[in-house]
Amino acid sequence: MSEVIYLSAKEAANELGVRPATLYAYVSRGLIRSVQGPGRTRLYDASDIRFLRSRRAGEGPEEREGQSRSAAAKGVLETKLTLLTDEGHYYRGQSALELAKAGTLESVATLLWDCENDPFAQPAPDAVEVVNGHRRPVERAIVALCSWPEQDSAAYTLSQELLKRKGASLIRLAASALLMQAPSTEPMHRQIAQAWGVKNEKAIDLIRATLVLCADHELNTSAYAVRCAASTRAPLHAVLVSGLGAFMGPRHGTNAERVLSWLKHIHVVDDIENVLQERCMNGEYLPGLGHSVYGGPDPRGEFLLDKLMQSELDHPLVELIPPLLERSRELFGKHMNVDFPLALLEQILSLPKNSAGILFCISRISGWIAQTLEQYQMQEQIRPRAAYVGIRPT
Repeated sequence: MSEVIYLSAKEAANELGVRPATLYAYVSRGLIRSVQGPGRTRLYDASDIRFLRSRRAGEGPEEREGQSRSAAAKGVLETKLTLLTDEGHYYRGQSALELAKAGTLESVATLLWDCENDPFAQPAPDAVEVVNGHRRPVERAIVALCSWPEQDSAAYTLSQELLKRKGASLIRLAASALLMQAPSTEPMHRQIAQAWGVKNEKAIDLIRATLVLCADHELNTSAYAVRCAASTRAPLHAVLVSGLGAFMGPRHGTNAERVLSWLKHIHVVDDIENVLQERCMNGEYLPGLGHSVYGGPDPRGEFLLDKLMQSELDHPLVELIPPLLERSRELFGKHMNVDFPLALLEQILSLPKNSAGILFCISRISGWIAQTLEQYQMQEQIRPRAAYVGIRPT
């Protein structure tokens, strides 16, 4: 068997003729395998790189641009928004982990949207009367966003500057529907804390940091849905509805609720073994562990977990976190992802049902708006091709 050859990031990017950011995008999409290299570096499978290069060999220069149909067909789009690395993700070159220490959702949105002026320095939008508590939270947000043209005569504009201000209004409108309270100009973490009755400042700070860290995560499922809709030049409020549709799936935005399905049964240390062994013996995976992008721990989850442990919140589950994570790795061989601390927040802070998903959703809307603004500036419509594997006509 021939030995696997690995290339450095610089060598791999040069061989493909792309920037490092594009190389990392190929890796995150599973097109190129990578392994841990010396120190904090990673090495890239040369055979994957050469195979990908051979597929691109017949493309013209314009097709090698981020907005090309061929790139879209491969599920890879070039972006200036978010870079994913094993050490953490970056918003327009700034560490999200550093921003999470003191930043707000509003400041991160302003960065991601590349704003010269504060888009949130405007009145809150009108409340939506049709929203009621009988719908699921995301469904309420969909109803609210669909009503947007009723209060904005320029709802269909494609002006970048107008869209940034409208984006701020749409986040506030969607949040009001998700939280079941009137739209507000208060910082989003304060709005959320008020809606859920959270008064502990350390708990409120955890909400703030979560909003910052979950704002964008490159080309995940909902972001890709948003990109596809934006490439057709659908209006911003409709593009966000497409993101909410993808977000509703249990394998994406509501995954924290699946974590709670087993986490809620752990009250004392002996419960850890009982709950985890039962799932392991039944051949079930453990929601909250593993991530398709990160080979090791999810840096977002590690940051939030460290912050949670340092917050000195009075809840018996806090002391069980270290042995719970250790036993989880022993039985399932995977590290936690961001859904685990999201579920912990809902449990430890005694938040209302679906709070973890709501928190994630409000944060991610800011990223969808950034994805939309960037996609609007690209010329080609995203139109992947399918590989037909059915019965051939005779």
